[in-house]
Order: sequence, then structure tokens, then C-alpha cells
Amino acid sequence: MARIPAEILHRSLARTMLEHLRAEAALPGMRLTEPRLAAALGTSRAPVRGALGVLARHGLAVPAATGRGLVLRRLPPAGEDPFGTELPGDVADQLYWQLAADRLAGSIPDSIAEAELVRRYAVPRGPLRRTMLRVAAEGWAEPGPAGGWRFLPLIDGPAADNEAYVMRRAIEPAALLSPGFSLAPATLARLRAEQQGLSGHAPAPSPRRIFELNAGFHLALVQASGNRFLADAALRLTRLRRLAGYVVALDLRRLETQAREHLAILDRLEMADQAGAAALLVQHLDRGRAARARLLEGAAARLSGFGMRPGTSAGRRSRGT
Repeated sequence: MARIPAEILHRSLARTMLEHLRAEAALPGMRLTEPRLAAALGTSRAPVRGALGVLARHGLAVPAATGRGLVLRRLPPAGEDPFGTELPGDVADQLYWQLAADRLAGSIPDSIAEAELVRRYAVPRGPLRRTMLRVAAEGWAEPGPAGGWRFLPLIDGPAADNEAYVMRRAIEPAALLSPGFSLAPATLARLRAEQQGLSGHAPAPSPRRIFELNAGFHLALVQASGNRFLADAALRLTRLRRLAGYVVALDLRRLETQAREHLAILDRLEMADQAGAAALLVQHLDRGRAARARLLEGAAARLSGFGMRPGTSAGRRSRGT
């Protein structure tokens, strides 16, 4: 199997590192040490060194005053991708959303040659490959043999989403009730500001940003449990939920309701009422179950309609296959 370029792996790990630092409520000036980050992220020091290099190149980390190691310079808010896609915005968005829609529709096989993707979407090989590298960094595809691509399993419909709901209902309230649960005040304040922004935001954010903020809310609560196994399970599940989460985020009618429910959970946590917060979290997950099932019935069509504009070559080609 072909290997993912080191820069893509380092960039992906850098995104995970930022998620971890947000959950820790890290502040500018915090020392970023390879051993501590490697232990927290469950990897070795070499890839952590590469990911720290990515942070440094994008101005998020700077050399320490002592001249040894790095310190955090800036922590981007959830939903902001500081690394970019290296593609023109329109091309990247159109191609990305159509790939997501076709994958959810099952119209792309698990393994496919890169040349076939070029023909399918009628785009040059360079933009196609760079978009696929972005997809690989997000964890829903990987380079396959002979220059092809292999798409990885994802939550792709109501049945799989229901299985994820059962898992989330088991681990997320348990995280809030964990004896080691501790949500840093700075993290609570950040989550509150993000959810208040979603509640009254106009115009509506993109589906990707909505997913990142709402998934980041749940992930931060589980990571605050102090239980590395719960946190790892939640992180893996978040990655599997990405495309389905985009579809759910297209339903803006629930956006304000979700934000209010999230804020109510934070109110309980601010009062040190973990049991009350856990009860509200269960209700929140239960309320969203039926709506998610309804939305995922037409998942591919919704993403396709969002991602492609009439008249684009990629849109014409993919709708004809």
C-alpha cells in the first residue's frame, strides 16, 4: 500500500494536537514538550516533532525564550483550519462536497484508481490529488496500491448512526459522571462563547464549521473526564461521524435548539452538578436521534445539492454517473 506523505500525517496529527490543547484549555506561552504530547496523543515522539513543526510553520508555536523547545503562540478556535487546503476555494469546496455526497450515496467503490476519479469529476489531477490528501488527513480515505485510493468505513446512514448513538449514550454521560471529571474554566468559557455564537449566528456557518463546533463540544466534555479510554473512543467516533454530521448540520432549524441544550449542560457543570448535566446530556442525545435518522435518509442528495453549483463540470459529470 502507498504511504501517506509525511507532511499530510504531520498536518493531521497537528489538528489532533490542537483539539487536545483546546480540551486542556491551553493558554499562549504553554510549553509544548514532545514526551508529554506523545503520551497524551498515544503516538511516538517522531510524528509529534513533525506536527510541532507544522504548528511552528503556521505561526501557532514559537521557540521558547530559553532557546529550547516550543511554546504555544496562538490556539485557533474550534472549526478554524489554520493549515488550509492549498486549493482555490471554489474548486476545493465543490470537489470536496461532491466526493462526500458520492461516498455517502455508495456510488464510489471502496477502492478506486486516481485516474478514474479524475475522469469522474472532470478535474485536473493536481486539484483532485490535493483534495484527496485533505480527505485522507480527515480520516475517511487513504492512499491505496498502484496510485489509487481506498475509502474507509464511515457512518453512512440511519442504521450506522443509530449504532453510534448507542455508543455515545454509553460513554458521554459516563464521562460527566467520572470521578476525575474536571472542565477547566477557560474551556467552559470557550465552549459557552462558541455555542452562543451558533445560537444567534447570521448568516449560518458552513456545515463543516457547525459540525466542528458541536462535535468539539461533546469531545471536550469527554476529554475532561480524565479517562484516556473514553477520550480515545470519543475521538475515533467523532471522525467516523464527520460526513453524517455535515448532513445533520444542513438542517438549520435545530441549530438554535442544539445550542440552547448545550448551554444548559454547561450551566449545570458550572454549578458543579455533574449528575444534572449528565441527565440533560442523555435527553439531548435522545432528542436528536429521530431527527438524525430522518435527515440521513436523503444524505447524499443533501450534500450534493450543497456542494455543487449548476453548470460546473464536476457537477455535470458526477450527476451523470
